[in-house]
Amino acid sequence: MDRIVIVEDDPAILRGLSDNLRQEGYGVSPATDGDAGYRLICDTQPDLVLLDVMLPGLSGYELCRRVRAAGLTTPVVMLSARGDESDRVFGLDAGADDYVSKPFSLGELLARIRAILRQRRDWRAEHALVDRDLREAADVQRQLLPRARPAVASIDYSGCCIPARHVGGDYFDYVELEPGVLGLLVADVAGKGIPAALLVASLHGVFRTHAARAGDRVSELAATLNAHMCATGEVGRFATLLYVVVDSVERRLVYVNAGHPPGVLWRDGGPTVRLAEASVPLGLFPDSGYSAAALPLEPGDWVVLFTDGISEAANEHDEQFGEERLVRTIGAHQKSAPDAMCDAIVAAVRTHALGRAAADDLTIVAAHVR
Repeated sequence: MDRIVIVEDDPAILRGLSDNLRQEGYGVSPATDGDAGYRLICDTQPDLVLLDVMLPGLSGYELCRRVRAAGLTTPVVMLSARGDESDRVFGLDAGADDYVSKPFSLGELLARIRAILRQRRDWRAEHALVDRDLREAADVQRQLLPRARPAVASIDYSGCCIPARHVGGDYFDYVELEPGVLGLLVADVAGKGIPAALLVASLHGVFRTHAARAGDRVSELAATLNAHMCATGEVGRFATLLYVVVDSVERRLVYVNAGHPPGVLWRDGGPTVRLAEASVPLGLFPDSGYSAAALPLEPGDWVVLFTDGISEAANEHDEQFGEERLVRTIGAHQKSAPDAMCDAIVAAVRTHALGRAAADDLTIVAAHVR
């Protein structure tokens, strides 16, 4: 049964509408002033609202604005004796879906209600199909993330990716290149949704094909990925990437940064080193060159890679989480396992954002050198 809220202060009109709508098989909830109507709409989230314009308390215009500001998409039909074009325009701009002038034809009003509710049912059915497709795409994308962590001598590591939507443009991976040598990758494809997810899948395939062959020649691997993106991607579609090879035998790391937020090499009692030797993002220029950098490693070091959803997560004052808070979080949890380190960073980001929904994917890879 479709549920309709009527907000009307004229008792005769309210009674007549309520009786006729109930005879049509609708559930009806009435309110006689704007404030009560707003509370009723928010509490019940009906399928449609019939809204008088001239009301005690909140006017119909202001009530409609508040309903839309609250994020409710319930169709609203305004009813008013004010039938000038400027009044209709004002009501529609306030968020109404239709505007009916009093006195109105009951038959026409009921037909409009049926049409709006029919369109809403069609929209919901289409939305359900899209939502199902997105969930299936998200399942496929999750399959691209590493499900196993090969044991690597003297290195503990983990990663996580929390999409802001069903599917996103963040990607992480790790691969054992040879005994004691681990490749860690974090990438961020420009854009969101299915187009970004498709490019992530393409990057995944090329990375997995060429990573072992490239070994610690990280700039060579970046050039291969760039050539692939330039050859197959859309114009203007690009990705940033940070790829780190951690060698527990030689006690060093080698990395290449393709326009990505710098990862960090955190060392207890020593300065934090940013992995900031950056080149241009992948997919922009076919002839781009990529330079590698190397750093020594010591027992107790943490290597943490992340996407901009971590560093740029903002609170209600638009203050970003930033690298400084990230470094403090790493230091506070330096004795934790990598899984717990990832969880601690995500928790710190969410605490900073004060419950605001994530605007971007949250992706982290953390490795601890024993």
